[in-house]
Amino acid sequence: MSLFNKKANQDDHIDRISDLPSNVIDGILEHLSIRDLVRTSILSTNWRYMWTSVPTLKFQGRSFLPDDHLNYPSPVVSKIITDVLMLHNGPIYKFNLLIPYGCSFEITLECLNTWIPFLSRNVKHLELVNNGTYLDKMPYIVFSCKELTKFRFGGFNLSIPPNFSGFKRLLNLQLQMVTFESGALESLISGCPLLEKLRIEYCHGFEYFHISTPTLKVLSLVFDKNMKSICLKKAQNLSDLTLMANDGWVPGLIKSLPKNMQRFCCIASFSDKKNVFADIIPPTLLKSSFNSIKYLRLANVILNERRELLYIVSVLKSAPCLVELDIQNYSLVDVAQPPDHSEELECRSCCLNQLKTVNIKIRATSNQDAMSLIRFILATSTSLKTLTFDVGLGSQKLDALVLLSISQDLLLMKRASQRAEVKFLH
Repeated sequence: MSLFNKKANQDDHIDRISDLPSNVIDGILEHLSIRDLVRTSILSTNWRYMWTSVPTLKFQGRSFLPDDHLNYPSPVVSKIITDVLMLHNGPIYKFNLLIPYGCSFEITLECLNTWIPFLSRNVKHLELVNNGTYLDKMPYIVFSCKELTKFRFGGFNLSIPPNFSGFKRLLNLQLQMVTFESGALESLISGCPLLEKLRIEYCHGFEYFHISTPTLKVLSLVFDKNMKSICLKKAQNLSDLTLMANDGWVPGLIKSLPKNMQRFCCIASFSDKKNVFADIIPPTLLKSSFNSIKYLRLANVILNERRELLYIVSVLKSAPCLVELDIQNYSLVDVAQPPDHSEELECRSCCLNQLKTVNIKIRATSNQDAMSLIRFILATSTSLKTLTFDVGLGSQKLDALVLLSISQDLLLMKRASQRAEVKFLH
């Protein structure tokens, strides 16, 4: 064997990964599923216990149980998690437990009372989401995790222990499919003085959402028709707001909005065929709350309703700083009825100096009202770069003559911006 081949053979057996700094190795291991993480113990003697000091543990459904094991008995699954925690040596900063839909095993109070003491001293990111089977109540021991900066949980009933002193370091709170006992949501939020991000999805047990957290910057709220009032006036630093109606809303739902919003997304319910956006956000709130908005998304708009179309125009007139606009049309009205063009959209009193990007998606049957809106936007947006008009929503196809007519109309529309590019998709 030549010296070259001998050296090459030696190089093949060099364990370069083991020679990496410990923080780099931990960074690699943190991205492995729990099954692959434990499997690294068979790589070599040096790796046998290396996984036990990784500060991140993720038990996320199929990442730690194969598909054919999703119906394992609960005691077997619980023992797997318990054994991992018992063998772990070192602080755990991130712990994720996600039980997926379709699983027969459940998280019991006894399990959580066993696992949380392993985490409570050091854990900063905690996720407990139970989509498998229903658990009656979140155990009080979870509230002993005082170092939390991110907390996500779902599938529980929640009540606040009488001695709860708050999550003083919590920045990010995500709640999904949680049923709150009376006053629990308010107590939880008020106990998070540094909270910056809040996401609430498909939760129950409250009808009034009045929040006054001064540190809150991002809020996402998915609500149903049982929500009676939303008041955000005191959330003075809220800059990113998303509201999604799951199955409709009551008129006059939003009582107040913060004044410094920069991003606003409002998604109407597919099942609600009567209420329009003017019913959820009163026109009186537009001038005071939309003055700083840079990104606006309105989804499931009923453009066939003349009142809705005029309301969108009033929204645009109230948003002088708007940079990006995204509108999706949803309509189940009688499309055989011709659109009402008795009054033209007023352009003279509006100038959208900052608007650069517009995306409009509609059902193929309701293009005339969208064309009126596009004509208004092109005529008033002096800095517009791109307007994309997509008629791909819906199942009905437009014939070639209609598509040609739309294309010609788009080309002939007056444009306040000479560099504005109009893209027509179908």
